[in-house]
Amino acid sequence: MVTPVFTYLENRIAINRHEHVALLRRGRRQAFRLAPFIAEGLRRGDRCCYLAPKPFHGEMLVRVREAGAAPDEHLQAGSLRLQPELTDYRELQAWTRQVFAEAELPPASSVRWVEEGIWPKPAGIPLTQIFEFHALLNYQVKHCSSVALCQYDTEQLEIRELFSAIAVHRHLVVEETLVRDNPFYIPAEKFIPLSPSERERDLLRLFREAGFDVQKLLAALAGYGHLQGPSSRGPSQ
Repeated sequence: MVTPVFTYLENRIAINRHEHVALLRRGRRQAFRLAPFIAEGLRRGDRCCYLAPKPFHGEMLVRVREAGAAPDEHLQAGSLRLQPELTDYRELQAWTRQVFAEAELPPASSVRWVEEGIWPKPAGIPLTQIFEFHALLNYQVKHCSSVALCQYDTEQLEIRELFSAIAVHRHLVVEETLVRDNPFYIPAEKFIPLSPSERERDLLRLFREAGFDVQKLLAALAGYGHLQGPSSRGPSQ
Protein backbone atom coordinates (compact mmCIF):
# COMPACT_ATOMS: atom_id res chain seq x y z
CA MET A 1 0.00 0.00 0.00
CA VAL A 2 1.48 3.32 -1.10
CA THR A 3 1.60 6.04 1.57
CA PRO A 4 -0.19 9.14 0.25
CA VAL A 5 1.66 12.41 -0.30
CA PHE A 6 1.08 14.73 2.65
CA THR A 7 2.51 17.89 1.08
CA TYR A 8 5.06 19.25 -1.38
CA LEU A 9 7.82 21.32 0.19
CA GLU A 10 8.46 24.39 -1.92
CA ASN A 11 5.94 22.90 -4.39
CA ARG A 12 8.38 20.27 -5.57
CA ILE A 13 9.66 17.88 -2.89
CA ALA A 14 7.07 15.22 -2.09
CA ILE A 15 6.70 14.41 1.61
CA ASN A 16 4.48 11.46 2.46
CA ARG A 17 2.31 11.02 5.52
CA HIS A 18 4.13 9.40 8.48
CA GLU A 19 7.57 10.62 7.41
CA HIS A 20 10.23 11.97 9.79
CA VAL A 21 12.65 14.07 7.76
CA ALA A 22 15.91 15.86 8.59
CA LEU A 23 16.59 18.94 6.47
CA LEU A 24 20.29 19.76 6.47
CA ARG A 25 21.07 23.40 5.75
CA ARG A 26 24.04 25.71 6.04
CA GLY A 27 23.63 29.02 7.88
CA ARG A 28 20.59 30.84 9.26
CA ARG A 29 19.28 32.09 5.91
CA GLN A 30 16.98 29.09 5.41
CA ALA A 31 15.89 28.75 9.02
CA PHE A 32 12.32 29.90 8.28
CA ARG A 33 11.70 28.20 4.95
CA LEU A 34 9.17 25.84 6.57
CA ALA A 35 6.75 28.70 7.36
CA PRO A 36 4.58 27.79 4.32
CA PHE A 37 4.39 24.20 5.60
CA ILE A 38 3.05 25.48 8.94
CA ALA A 39 0.68 27.96 7.27
CA GLU A 40 -0.72 25.26 5.00
CA GLY A 41 -1.37 23.07 8.01
CA LEU A 42 -3.17 25.81 9.92
CA ARG A 43 -5.43 26.45 6.93
CA ARG A 44 -6.22 22.72 6.74
CA GLY A 45 -7.00 22.36 10.43
CA ASP A 46 -3.83 20.48 11.41
CA ARG A 47 -2.09 20.82 14.77
CA CYS A 48 1.26 22.53 14.22
CA CYS A 49 4.17 22.54 16.65
CA TYR A 50 7.29 24.64 16.35
CA LEU A 51 10.29 23.81 18.52
CA ALA A 52 13.04 26.38 18.25
CA PRO A 53 15.04 28.80 20.40
CA LYS A 54 12.83 31.62 21.62
CA PRO A 55 14.58 34.28 19.44
CA PHE A 56 13.33 32.35 16.37
CA HIS A 57 9.65 32.48 17.35
CA GLY A 58 8.87 36.04 16.32
CA GLU A 59 10.31 35.78 12.83
CA MET A 60 8.63 32.43 12.20
CA LEU A 61 5.26 33.93 13.13
CA VAL A 62 5.89 36.80 10.72
CA ARG A 63 6.73 34.35 7.94
CA VAL A 64 3.64 32.22 8.68
CA ARG A 65 1.50 35.33 8.45
CA GLU A 66 3.13 36.23 5.12
CA ALA A 67 2.33 32.71 3.92
CA GLY A 68 -1.37 33.29 4.38
CA ALA A 69 -2.30 32.08 7.87
CA ALA A 70 -3.27 33.93 11.05
CA PRO A 71 -0.88 32.56 13.68
CA ASP A 72 -2.19 34.64 16.58
CA GLU A 73 -5.66 33.13 16.24
CA HIS A 74 -4.24 29.63 16.09
CA LEU A 75 -2.01 30.23 19.10
CA GLN A 76 -5.10 31.18 21.10
CA ALA A 77 -7.03 28.16 19.81
CA GLY A 78 -4.15 25.78 20.50
CA SER A 79 -3.82 24.55 16.92
CA LEU A 80 -0.39 26.23 16.78
CA ARG A 81 2.01 25.58 19.60
CA LEU A 82 5.37 27.15 20.18
CA GLN A 83 7.88 25.27 22.26
CA PRO A 84 7.30 25.92 25.96
CA GLU A 85 10.14 26.25 28.45
CA LEU A 86 11.50 22.70 28.38
CA THR A 87 14.65 22.11 30.38
CA ASP A 88 14.19 18.45 31.21
CA TYR A 89 14.06 15.41 28.95
CA ARG A 90 11.04 13.99 30.77
CA GLU A 91 9.14 17.25 30.26
CA LEU A 92 9.86 17.01 26.53
CA GLN A 93 8.58 13.43 26.43
CA ALA A 94 5.40 14.32 28.32
CA TRP A 95 4.70 17.38 26.16
CA THR A 96 5.20 15.33 22.99
CA ARG A 97 2.86 12.57 24.14
CA GLN A 98 0.21 15.20 24.90
CA VAL A 99 0.54 16.80 21.44
CA PHE A 100 0.06 13.50 19.61
CA ALA A 101 -2.68 12.26 21.96
CA GLU A 102 -4.73 15.44 21.52
CA ALA A 103 -4.50 15.10 17.73
CA GLU A 104 -6.35 11.79 17.97
CA LEU A 105 -9.29 13.23 19.90
CA PRO A 106 -12.42 14.26 17.96
CA PRO A 107 -12.24 16.02 15.61
CA ALA A 108 -9.04 14.12 14.76
CA SER A 109 -6.34 16.12 13.02
CA SER A 110 -2.88 15.67 11.58
CA VAL A 111 0.26 16.80 13.39
CA ARG A 112 2.89 18.97 11.71
CA TRP A 113 6.05 18.89 13.82
CA VAL A 114 8.70 21.47 12.88
CA GLU A 115 11.90 21.55 14.87
CA GLU A 116 15.03 23.68 14.74
CA GLY A 117 17.74 21.27 15.79
CA ILE A 118 19.81 23.73 17.82
CA TRP A 119 17.11 24.41 20.43
CA PRO A 120 18.27 21.82 23.04
CA LYS A 121 21.67 23.47 23.61
CA PRO A 122 20.39 26.71 25.16
CA ALA A 123 17.70 24.70 26.98
CA GLY A 124 20.39 22.61 28.63
CA ILE A 125 19.17 19.20 27.40
CA PRO A 126 22.06 16.96 26.25
CA LEU A 127 21.97 16.24 22.54
CA THR A 128 22.60 12.56 23.24
CA GLN A 129 19.15 12.45 24.84
CA ILE A 130 17.64 14.48 22.02
CA PHE A 131 18.86 12.06 19.37
CA GLU A 132 17.42 9.15 21.33
CA PHE A 133 14.18 11.15 21.55
CA HIS A 134 14.20 11.50 17.77
CA ALA A 135 14.86 7.82 17.29
CA LEU A 136 11.67 7.18 19.28
CA LEU A 137 9.76 9.99 17.53
CA ASN A 138 9.66 7.74 14.47
CA TYR A 139 7.14 5.58 16.36
CA GLN A 140 4.92 8.58 17.17
CA VAL A 141 4.93 9.69 13.54
CA LYS A 142 4.06 6.19 12.31
CA HIS A 143 1.05 5.85 14.62
CA CYS A 144 -0.52 9.25 13.96
CA SER A 145 -1.41 11.13 10.79
CA SER A 146 1.65 13.36 10.87
CA VAL A 147 4.90 14.60 9.39
CA ALA A 148 7.95 15.70 11.40
CA LEU A 149 10.45 18.05 9.75
CA CYS A 150 13.66 18.72 11.67
CA GLN A 151 16.14 21.30 10.45
CA TYR A 152 19.84 21.13 11.28
CA ASP A 153 22.36 23.87 10.57
CA THR A 154 25.54 22.02 9.65
CA GLU A 155 27.56 25.06 10.73
CA GLN A 156 26.21 24.69 14.28
CA LEU A 157 26.76 20.95 14.70
CA GLU A 158 29.89 19.05 15.59
CA ILE A 159 30.57 16.20 13.19
CA ARG A 160 29.46 13.55 15.71
CA GLU A 161 26.21 15.45 16.24
CA LEU A 162 25.69 15.62 12.48
CA PHE A 163 26.21 11.86 12.26
CA SER A 164 23.57 11.27 14.94
CA ALA A 165 21.11 13.64 13.24
CA ILE A 166 21.51 11.68 10.02
CA ALA A 167 21.26 8.29 11.72
CA VAL A 168 17.93 8.88 13.52
CA HIS A 169 15.98 10.24 10.54
CA ARG A 170 14.73 7.79 7.97
CA HIS A 171 14.52 10.50 5.30
CA LEU A 172 16.75 13.49 4.52
CA VAL A 173 16.69 16.65 2.44
CA VAL A 174 20.28 17.45 1.50
CA GLU A 175 21.30 20.15 -0.99
CA GLU A 176 17.62 20.49 -2.02
CA THR A 177 17.50 16.76 -2.78
CA LEU A 178 15.19 14.30 -1.05
CA VAL A 179 16.93 11.14 0.14
CA ARG A 180 14.05 8.81 0.80
CA ASP A 181 15.07 5.77 2.84
CA ASN A 182 18.37 7.17 4.09
CA PRO A 183 20.95 4.36 3.80
CA PHE A 184 22.46 5.35 7.17
CA TYR A 185 19.19 5.36 9.10
CA ILE A 186 19.27 3.25 12.30
CA PRO A 187 15.88 2.25 13.77
CA ALA A 188 15.31 3.10 17.42
CA GLU A 189 15.49 -0.48 18.61
CA LYS A 190 19.02 -0.68 17.20
CA PHE A 191 20.17 2.93 17.71
CA ILE A 192 19.55 3.23 21.44
CA PRO A 193 21.53 0.13 22.56
CA LEU A 194 24.52 0.99 20.34
CA SER A 195 27.63 2.74 21.62
CA PRO A 196 28.49 6.13 20.03
CA SER A 197 31.25 4.54 17.95
CA GLU A 198 28.87 1.84 16.67
CA ARG A 199 26.29 4.48 15.74
CA GLU A 200 28.90 6.40 13.74
CA ARG A 201 30.70 3.49 12.06
CA ASP A 202 29.24 3.58 8.53
CA LEU A 203 29.02 7.37 8.37
CA LEU A 204 32.59 7.70 9.57
CA ARG A 205 33.67 5.45 6.71
CA LEU A 206 31.83 7.67 4.22
CA PHE A 207 33.27 10.79 5.87
CA ARG A 208 36.75 9.34 5.50
CA GLU A 209 36.07 8.66 1.81
CA ALA A 210 34.95 12.29 1.46
CA GLY A 211 38.33 13.45 2.76
CA PHE A 212 36.88 14.51 6.13
CA ASP A 213 35.05 17.33 4.32
CA VAL A 214 31.47 17.99 5.49
CA GLN A 215 30.35 19.47 2.18
CA LYS A 216 31.66 16.46 0.28
CA LEU A 217 29.86 14.20 2.75
CA LEU A 218 26.58 16.04 2.10
CA ALA A 219 27.19 15.95 -1.64
CA ALA A 220 27.64 12.18 -1.43
CA LEU A 221 24.31 11.86 0.39
CA ALA A 222 22.61 14.10 -2.18
CA GLY A 223 24.12 11.95 -4.92
CA TYR A 224 22.47 8.91 -3.38
CA GLY A 225 19.16 10.79 -3.46
CA HIS A 226 19.61 11.49 -7.17
CA LEU A 227 20.25 7.80 -7.79
CA GLN A 228 16.88 6.99 -6.24
CA GLY A 229 15.30 8.62 -9.28
CA PRO A 230 12.69 11.32 -9.99
CA SER A 231 9.98 9.45 -8.09
CA SER A 232 11.34 10.97 -4.89
CA ARG A 233 10.54 14.47 -6.13
CA GLY A 234 7.41 16.54 -6.57
CA PRO A 235 5.46 17.01 -9.81
CA SER A 236 7.54 19.95 -11.06
CA GLN A 237 10.59 17.71 -11.24
